[in-house]
Amino acid sequence: MSSAFSILTLELVQGLSQIEKESEANSFLNHQDNVTGFIIDPLLNKAKEPYDDIEINYIHYQTTAFSLSALDALGYHPKYEFHFLNYYRDQKRLINWFSELDWSNPWHESNKIMFLLQFFAYDYLKNKKMDSKKIITIILRELDKYQDVETGLWGTQFKASSFNAMAGTFHLLIFYKYFNQPIKYTDKILNSVIPLQMKDGLFHPFGGGGACEDLDAIDILYKVGPTSSSDLDNVMIRSYNGLLNSQNDDGGFCWAKRPDRPISYGVPYLNPFSRIFHVDMFKWVLKRTVFGTFFPFLRDQDLYMYSNWNQMQYNINQSDIWSTWFRLLAIATIEKKYPDLKKHDINFQFRSIPSLGWL
Repeated sequence: MSSAFSILTLELVQGLSQIEKESEANSFLNHQDNVTGFIIDPLLNKAKEPYDDIEINYIHYQTTAFSLSALDALGYHPKYEFHFLNYYRDQKRLINWFSELDWSNPWHESNKIMFLLQFFAYDYLKNKKMDSKKIITIILRELDKYQDVETGLWGTQFKASSFNAMAGTFHLLIFYKYFNQPIKYTDKILNSVIPLQMKDGLFHPFGGGGACEDLDAIDILYKVGPTSSSDLDNVMIRSYNGLLNSQNDDGGFCWAKRPDRPISYGVPYLNPFSRIFHVDMFKWVLKRTVFGTFFPFLRDQDLYMYSNWNQMQYNINQSDIWSTWFRLLAIATIEKKYPDLKKHDINFQFRSIPSLGWL
């Protein structure tokens, strides 16, 4: 995945000419499993049966999704079909799978939906498989049933926090926009996401932002926001300035620069903890009080493991390639709406097909 993030960052800044594309593509193609179609990191075990179970094979779906984007950026295609998708080509199975998702955690569950949509979109757009287009239509139709009419987000009606649901909603809107499907309750989406902004302009309740969460919110506001709005302009420009503060002296961007003290929200609202509270916040508060002295496990909260994989652990205030890609995407998104903000010579290039990195 780190190799994929690097390639996608180079695509974004139009720097792919600086690498040997065939060699980079082979690093993915040589690790595609001919039985399942998964692209499997050599440091991971093979996928487990049943291969259609995204939960037990989550990291393989994730690795394959990012590898597919990287291959596409390089101008290459997978060697083998994605056989693990065959289960989801059955409409009844697909709808039943939807009914079993845990919508109280849309951040996680929406990733699974995003993987499927990305794979089927690629199969339709690149392999010209019309049946994959039908599957996309079915998925988007099912998603309509799970959108909260009160907040416009996915999952809040199942007791998910607005913070969690915002992150999940980001994964889904990519495909609504690409396939020109109407997004309902856009005003309610805006009213749910904007109050999550902190005084530093970013969107993480601890302060200092978060590479994922900041792009999630900014991308949503771009996709559903009005063409012209002074309130939205203020939100986006404050975010832009906060994002620039996440760049380190080495040129890369970090996940977050956490303040020693909590900071307050940019827009006050009632009962904020019901919208954002989770166990990591509890640990963070404990760490920064006297309790942190007595509980050593709290001292490593500045470390982050991408996808909960210890091979991809890093310090959140040091530059890493995932955060660099995502923060550049957020900056590029805001600059597309407000080109006068641009003070550099990079001409950003977004992904051309629906996946993370497409605008």
